[in-house]
Amino acid sequence: MSALLYLLSHKAKNRVKEIFHRPAELVLLLVGVALVVFVIFSGNMDVNPGSFRPRAELYAIIFALYALVFVLTAKNGFVNGASMFSMADVNLLFTGPNLSKTLLSYGLFSQMGRSLMLGVFILYQYSWVHNQYGATVADLFVILVGYAMTVFLGQMAAMLLYSFTSGSDEKVRIAKGVFYGIIAAFVLYFVYLVARASGDNILSRVLIAAASPVLHFFPAAGFLRLGVVGVMEGNVVRIAIGLGCFVGSLILYYVLVSVLNMDYYEDVLKATEVSFSAITARKEGKAQEMTPRNVKVGKTGLGKGWGASAIAQKHNVENRRGKVLLLDLASVIMAVVTIAFAFFIKEMIAGFAMSIYLLIMTIGGGRWSKELTLPYVYLMPEPPFKKLLFMLKEQVPVLLTQSVVTFIPFYFIFRCDWLTIIGFILGRTVAGFLFIGVDLLLHRWFGVGGNKALLIMLYFGLCMIAAVPGIVVAVVLYQIVFLPLAFCVLAMALFDLLLALLLLFFSRNVLSVSEFNNK
Repeated sequence: MSALLYLLSHKAKNRVKEIFHRPAELVLLLVGVALVVFVIFSGNMDVNPGSFRPRAELYAIIFALYALVFVLTAKNGFVNGASMFSMADVNLLFTGPNLSKTLLSYGLFSQMGRSLMLGVFILYQYSWVHNQYGATVADLFVILVGYAMTVFLGQMAAMLLYSFTSGSDEKVRIAKGVFYGIIAAFVLYFVYLVARASGDNILSRVLIAAASPVLHFFPAAGFLRLGVVGVMEGNVVRIAIGLGCFVGSLILYYVLVSVLNMDYYEDVLKATEVSFSAITARKEGKAQEMTPRNVKVGKTGLGKGWGASAIAQKHNVENRRGKVLLLDLASVIMAVVTIAFAFFIKEMIAGFAMSIYLLIMTIGGGRWSKELTLPYVYLMPEPPFKKLLFMLKEQVPVLLTQSVVTFIPFYFIFRCDWLTIIGFILGRTVAGFLFIGVDLLLHRWFGVGGNKALLIMLYFGLCMIAAVPGIVVAVVLYQIVFLPLAFCVLAMALFDLLLALLLLFFSRNVLSVSEFNNK
């Protein structure tokens, strides 16, 4: 065990040394710290303590975030599990004279640090959380730690589910029934609490339901929210319960894996191999897509499409086969987060801004981005710009559908006019193509090589810059000219459309040379 502790400590120390020996990573770290400082500094300006919203809203948001993260992480156990080991651990430690219990402890400690790093984005939410709820930097750090614990427990649950169900379709069906049945039971009970709560304001009824002690029993999210709230309020009893349940979960996992003689080596090897393949593919700029274990073969072939139009038809067929519902899971989550944010903040403009913010982070996941990493689109004997336009055609119905599903509920929440809703729908759709133009321009300049973290940061920076002119136009028309909000958003959409077309024109030759992907 002492050797593994030595390994853990020296891995952390060498990681720190590595940052200072790599200028790109050092610059990235300094820029990230500077952004956190800027967010904290700007968030402390012009704050009116009398305008703070109820803390119960923040606690409800924390529970929703933790519950969503745990469910999305744990359900991976039905597909490929989750691993707390790297491929180097599998190749070196698993083949050495180490006890399985000792290796399990090493994996748990290693995963804690990685889970904490996954939630760093929470620190960048300080400005609006402080302005709306009066949360301090310490409060946000506690939320971050709770998020890391949630991810950690979700990954452990995924590994357990995979260990129990791997190799048996019957066990997968039973486990899915139990897993989703528990979630459905809590959702139905929550709806029941909202329905029977007193008060005409739906928000107050939701907050009463979210504070129910029964929700503390929701896996991971319930007791972790309880502990986080206890730290923020200085309640020792809640802290003890939350921390005790977390430690109890670790002990239970340890018992199930080691004492019950579960042979987790094979499951860890499979999950680690899948994770390693995905990481390697991302580093090499290759696209990977999840495929089901059992595929039902129906109609084959594209059916139609000729020349460059075959690209758009290919995307339509892939979308039809890849999802059952109207939207994929990521789109549904974006819509729910946007609606919930606007509902709690009670500002439809803030909800629209949140939808644009989420779009920046997810627009690169479309099929057009996967097409850039495949050789076939480059080999097609068609003009590059024509191929590019047909490659992006699939995004028109996708973005429109996402926007419609997101903003139709705004009409019932805020009782606004339909023209404003139409403006939001068109504004978000056009913003998607604006961000696609930024991404394509970066592909044109840098390919997919270089430091990925710096390219992502450059992408976010350019997206923010590209969005500023349209925002300025809308603000001027709304605050100075006093035009209705719908016309201001439509004007912003028109301005963004012109800028998006300009960016696409500058990126028209991105499909001319396939070597762009290997720079």
